[in-house]
Amino acid sequence: MSAPHHTPATTGEDEFVTIIGGDAEEIGQVFQAEGLAAKDFTIVHRIGRHRIAMAPGQQDMSALVGALIGGRLVAATYTRRAR
Repeated sequence: MSAPHHTPATTGEDEFVTIIGGDAEEIGQVFQAEGLAAKDFTIVHRIGRHRIAMAPGQQDMSALVGALIGGRLVAATYTRRAR
């Protein structure tokens, strides 16, 4: 798996890096390879399965992948606690 590409946040903005992989070990390897801990990144929540839903205006998969690779993808992650 290749390392994530991201563009730096502008001053005063939070920055997010999402690492997608087959298992927690792969994700940890990328986190270490990118030196994200030294750049003050911390995990927001535990590693687990995610479902990705596309917004209605994003049905063009090639444009979506291009935004992802180019570091321009905007995302929101929602969580629900176990019941």
